[in-house]
Amino acid sequence: MIIAVSGEFGDDIRRFVYYRIESGRILERETVDAAPGALDQLAAQLNSLKVDLLIAGKISGEVECGLFDAGINLISGINGESDKTVKAYLAGELQF
Repeated sequence: MIIAVSGEFGDDIRRFVYYRIESGRILERETVDAAPGALDQLAAQLNSLKVDLLIAGKISGEVECGLFDAGINLISGINGESDKTVKAYLAGELQF
């Protein structure tokens, strides 16, 4: 399973932290700049990285529908440090 967590990292550049998960454990973590531009570019980037789930903060209905259409699951309304967020999700303790 691949989980991506969105966020801004101080310099106003949108980035995602990607986690490769196996047997409920984080095996790999990587920070990647988000594709600039339109929704289809974002969905294409997430699909190219084989993302199963995107965890994000505030997200528009248009983006939510576009991700759904691209086959990417979404949990929105989540803010905070990405490592803690993923660990809480894996433990079944993510509050949203």
